[in-house]
Amino acid sequence: MSRTDAPRARSGAPTSRGTATARRIESSAVALVLQHGYDATTVDMICADAGISQRTFFNHFATKDAAVIGTDVPRLDESRVRAFIAASGPNLLADAAELIALPGLDGAMDPQLMRLRMRAISSSAELMQRQLERFASIEAELAEVIEYRLARLSTPDESAAEVREQSRLTAHLLAGILRYSADALMSGDSASVPAIVAQTRDRLTALLPKLAGR
Repeated sequence: MSRTDAPRARSGAPTSRGTATARRIESSAVALVLQHGYDATTVDMICADAGISQRTFFNHFATKDAAVIGTDVPRLDESRVRAFIAASGPNLLADAAELIALPGLDGAMDPQLMRLRMRAISSSAELMQRQLERFASIEAELAEVIEYRLARLSTPDESAAEVREQSRLTAHLLAGILRYSADALMSGDSASVPAIVAQTRDRLTALLPKLAGR
C-alpha cells in the first residue's frame, strides 16, 4: 500500500499508552529509510520490521512520512514567549532561538533516534519539504512575538511597517539557526539536545556584535 492510498489515522499524536509502540514504529521507519531510501520504503516494510499490523500503524500515524518525521511538531513554548517579550537584553536573536520548543528537548526522545531521524530527513527532498512546512506553520506567530520585543527597541524614525519586516526577517533567520542546530546534532557523538541549544546560543551571542560591526 502506498502513502497516497493509505487510510487516514483516527487521531494525531499517539496517546501515552501507545507511546512505546509509536517509538518502535518510528525507529523502524527511520532505519528503513536510511537503508533503502524514502521512496523504496513502504508501510508494509515498516509494519513487518516493527512487528505490527497495518491497523496498528494507522492508529498511530496517518502516513509513511509522519512515521519518519514523527508526530511532534515545532511549537512556541508559552513560558519562554512571556519571558522573551518581557526581556530587554541585547541578544534578541539568541533569545528568540530558544522560543521554539523542539521534540526531544524534554528528554523524552532518544538522542540517537533523533540523530538518525535527521539523517533520514536530510536524505529526502520530500521529507525536507515536510519539515520546512512544519516550521512555516509557526513562522507567522513567531514573527508576531518578535515584533513585540523589536517595537521596544525601535528608533523614532522606524515605522511600524519596518519593525514588522525586521520581525519577519528574524523569523526567517531562525529557520537557518534551527538547521544549524540539527546539523550539529547529526554530527555530534554524544552531545545532548539542550547542550547543542546552549552552544548555539553562546555562538550567536559572540557572533552578533561582529556582524553588526561593533
